[in-house]
Amino acid sequence: MLQASIVLFWLAFCGFLMASVFYVYWIVRHATASNIVPRVITVLAWVALTASIGMRSVVDGGTRLNGPNQLTLIAWALVLVYFLIEYVLRFSRYGAILIPVTAVLLFVAQVVAPGLVSAAPTPLNISEQMNSVNVVLHVLLIVFGNAMLLIGCVASGLYIYQASSLRKHRNSTLSRALPPLANIERMGLRIAGIGLAVYFAGLIMGITRAIVVDAHLWYTDARIMLSGAVLVVFMVSVLGRRLGRLSGLAAAHIACAGGVLVLLLMVLARTVPVGFHVFGAL
Repeated sequence: MLQASIVLFWLAFCGFLMASVFYVYWIVRHATASNIVPRVITVLAWVALTASIGMRSVVDGGTRLNGPNQLTLIAWALVLVYFLIEYVLRFSRYGAILIPVTAVLLFVAQVVAPGLVSAAPTPLNISEQMNSVNVVLHVLLIVFGNAMLLIGCVASGLYIYQASSLRKHRNSTLSRALPPLANIERMGLRIAGIGLAVYFAGLIMGITRAIVVDAHLWYTDARIMLSGAVLVVFMVSVLGRRLGRLSGLAAAHIACAGGVLVLLLMVLARTVPVGFHVFGAL
């Protein structure tokens, strides 16, 4: 089953890579007839990735919360949120950005991140810490919250690029392919706002569990402190823009900084062999 899981993972990666090529071609050439092809490939690749994660979880007796697995779960959730954006919220053309990002996350998870994982010892009370519905909800909410916040970051980057193009009267292929500036901002704020709420709920679940198991100095944990920073940065960006205290560009730059913090949190914080989340380094 382990070998099947590895094969399915790489099939999913190749599928997302192939879909990325089709999406970019569709955007650049405005070839609407080819739009169905990357969508079908994306669905099949996501199904393969889901099966791979499930098989690996069976083999390992559960999904270990290490850096590589975190990135894989984020990639999985990113595609699921993309389906929400494309088919429910009706914001199209973002597959050309989100699916390549998914492929990059999977590549980093499999090739780069394993070399960054530290050899930290397993805490003695790890079973007590993990044996809770709160932990399951905490992980799921954080994973989906991270995915939505990253999408908000990507939208903010596109907003900055499109605003710069309009200001400099630059008529590039990408700027012509992107949606209007107002649409990009609306989608980014909506997704980041939902992600912020989901992320906050995930933090509450995790903090509640830490208090229940009486984890020693849990509030000094590297991941918890960085999570608080992510929460504050995106709150400033979303609320500042919603309340009219920030310009679109200022809010977008702050959201991009928040996206960098999310990536830092997913990878580097897992390599620190101290704190309440030390089991994640295994």
